[in-house]
Amino acid sequence: MQRYFASLIGNEVILKQDDIFHLSKVMRAKIGTEIEVVDENGKVYLARVNEVNPLRIVIQEPILKSSELNTKLTLFFALAKSDKIDFVIQKATELGASKIVLFEGKRSIVHFSKDDFARKYSRYNSIAKEAAEQCHREIIPEICFAPTIKDIEPDLAELNLFAYELDAGETNKFSSYLEKRVNSLSVIIGPEGGFDEKEAEYLKSLGFKNISLGKRILRCETAAVYALSVIAFNLEK
Repeated sequence: MQRYFASLIGNEVILKQDDIFHLSKVMRAKIGTEIEVVDENGKVYLARVNEVNPLRIVIQEPILKSSELNTKLTLFFALAKSDKIDFVIQKATELGASKIVLFEGKRSIVHFSKDDFARKYSRYNSIAKEAAEQCHREIIPEICFAPTIKDIEPDLAELNLFAYELDAGETNKFSSYLEKRVNSLSVIIGPEGGFDEKEAEYLKSLGFKNISLGKRILRCETAAVYALSVIAFNLEK
């Protein structure tokens, strides 16, 4: 069943214009079509199309089953080529991340400023919104930008994991860190060129725990998906 993020006025659903177009023209909604809607507070409802022209949607009943992780999950992801960032935002949303922080590493091939991020934000948020609706999330992940690795500190979690290419090998340590339940968890993924030695030392000084993602050196977008998949799997045991 299609899910949309929407506003509620009483028991009526107010969709954004692009969602109205999607429901009406792409999904070809008819009177009686049922959808799921998520309000501004993250509450989910079953709703029904009562009129088509103009579109009128009315709440039927709440949906109590949650699809969210019990732990707040943050991904720190170093700037990469635009298609890789788009891909990671989509997959991180599907895997349960509640925040995605893009940052510029010393070895990042791609560089942009806060103004560049502001111009790209609408597209990033749209990707996250569509992914959240597709996989039936109750929130759209927050997407932020940190100009340097030293600007990530305000977003640190209770447990912070550091996927370091020089630690490639056994994954036992990664698994052991996930045995303890925490309220918030983060994982940081470096750029294509890896972390600079000073960056690695800085992360360790912040309390990041080194983890290995296996014996192979992964592409940055693969590493992000791998790490989040392992974390989500363990959190949902």
